[in-house]
Amino acid sequence: MSSRIDLSAPGRAFFLGIGGIGMSALARYLKSEGWHVAGYDRTATPLTNALVNEGIAVSHDPTPGAFPSGWNAAEVLCVYTPAVPMDLALRMHLEASGTLHKRSALLGAITRNHPTLAVAGTHGKTTTTTLLAHLLADRCNAFLGGLAAATGSNLHLTPEAAWTVVEADEFDRSFLHLHPTHAAVTSLDLDHLDIYGDAEQFIAGFQSFTGQTQRTLLLHHALTGRLHPPVPVTTYGIDAGALRATRVERHGAQTRFTLVRPDGPEVPNLVLPMPGLHNLENAVAACGLALQAGLEPTELRARLASFQGVHRRFQYHLRGPETVYIDDYAHHPEELRCALEAARSAHPGKPLTGIFQPHLFSRTRDHLDGFAQVLSTLDALVLMPIYPAREAPIPGVDSQSLFDKISGPVKELAPAERIFDCLKGMPRDVVLTLGAGDIDRLVNPLTQWLLNASGKPSTDTNA
Repeated sequence: MSSRIDLSAPGRAFFLGIGGIGMSALARYLKSEGWHVAGYDRTATPLTNALVNEGIAVSHDPTPGAFPSGWNAAEVLCVYTPAVPMDLALRMHLEASGTLHKRSALLGAITRNHPTLAVAGTHGKTTTTTLLAHLLADRCNAFLGGLAAATGSNLHLTPEAAWTVVEADEFDRSFLHLHPTHAAVTSLDLDHLDIYGDAEQFIAGFQSFTGQTQRTLLLHHALTGRLHPPVPVTTYGIDAGALRATRVERHGAQTRFTLVRPDGPEVPNLVLPMPGLHNLENAVAACGLALQAGLEPTELRARLASFQGVHRRFQYHLRGPETVYIDDYAHHPEELRCALEAARSAHPGKPLTGIFQPHLFSRTRDHLDGFAQVLSTLDALVLMPIYPAREAPIPGVDSQSLFDKISGPVKELAPAERIFDCLKGMPRDVVLTLGAGDIDRLVNPLTQWLLNASGKPSTDTNA
């Protein structure tokens, strides 16, 4: 059992897996608070390089030699992510030398006794949290599960912040370290069954989270009856729920709507510069939490219209008359369905070509039929090998087993080095890269390849 984390005075902190999106935000925060921060990650990435440029030492040595010379592990705040293998030599050394704390325990310590807004749910957390931080601007600190397109950072800090905004991650039951003032639950599609085991335990985890919410909960209207929070609940959605978007008009990659509130006048003529009904629902939740935090409707309108989106959340890299290229983090069948719906609504009548990298053997196994069903709706598909992340292979579970179930008319099973050969025979009107592994390494070379193949359409990185 980890001891209570003491943040009363700056000290030294070491992060195992510092290149993770959640870990790097925490490392940046402690650095801003005057801590000496260092860490380990398996490989160098743009994010770890950014940390080094910010004055945080990052080692890629998996042995105890990565721990800074002269530091006593027993006197250092050592933080790890469950994504780091248990048999990593550096992890075993730190476990033997002193107490290791989970990333979620540190986030819980940071938010303890501070007004907090938390967003939970299988899908929509990162977009909702990032939009909420954008809406509250100079009123909050925020720990994001992605990089805000406007700032390129996963950490938002402002002096004298009245609120802390956090993404409440259900993986490894991390969100049970949080006790938010207000919270939202966006969705409950089954995931992380390698952690929870079954649907009953998965729902029980979210029920426990709602029990730790102190004042009010925003709950997607479709979840009514599935969760039974002990605090006042406001349901939300599109044309449903006490807080809802009505008079919705979709124009390409932009959505206009009116926000109906249960405790105030309507807020008309709101513009969300993102396509997709799922993003509109995310925006309703973010607006609801922002209004609870004291944002005025006139401020809400201006800030919502200026939102630039989130890195890898329906992010445009090309937007031209012949070719559109969108990159998205979707790694669950429901997320894929939402991404494809958004692409069709923004680019009606255009064929969709998807490049999908499955994430985790267990998730592929648990949702094999769901993945096959949604991927079969593409006009063309390139399916990549499964990205294992933290997992060892599972016998009988691979991309071939998924590929065989997909009924789309044009499909190829290929590793990254064969992607471009496959695309030569596929439509390139709207191309999407989809997945949560290392498929983002394709973004720059694919952008250039499409530029050369399509006569240089205009670039546009705003989602």
